[in-house]
Amino acid sequence: MNTRLENRRTDDEQRAPALQLMALLDRHLALHRHLLQLAYQKTDVLKRGDTDVLMSLIRQEQTDIAAIQQLERERAQLVAAWSDDGNPPSLADCLPKIGGEERQKVEQLASELLAVINELQAVNELNGQLIRQSLQWVTLMLDQLMPQPPNVNYTAPNQSTGQYGRSRSLFDSKA
Repeated sequence: MNTRLENRRTDDEQRAPALQLMALLDRHLALHRHLLQLAYQKTDVLKRGDTDVLMSLIRQEQTDIAAIQQLERERAQLVAAWSDDGNPPSLADCLPKIGGEERQKVEQLASELLAVINELQAVNELNGQLIRQSLQWVTLMLDQLMPQPPNVNYTAPNQSTGQYGRSRSLFDSKA
């Protein structure tokens, strides 16, 4: 009877890291889903041009990103115990050390997380394109409203224009 109790403790001790990893992946997934929701909201806000709401969404994103970074540090500490060579293993390296139901659940969570991350990347790319188009439109409008003054001074082709040749741009569009 004593060996059964010892075996049960050993099984529970082996399952504990897997259960912790599942909980971490579940929180990762929830945070990434929230980031995806925010990204879709940003798309709508960018189309409307509502900068106040956009700034609010960016602040929410920063909070989620900070939480994800903390979770990633916790995950690295957790899987470091499974490392054979001192380097933190990847999730794929940890899977063979997880058994049964836990392994299937970890694989399912990892698959869902990867799908959400891929969708998030696509939406963020779209949002980046919308921002670039908005900047191009603003630049075009500035060109229309503030035409380039004619150059009244002669400058040699190789000569630096110095302070007289400064651009009229109000901001650096490459930033």
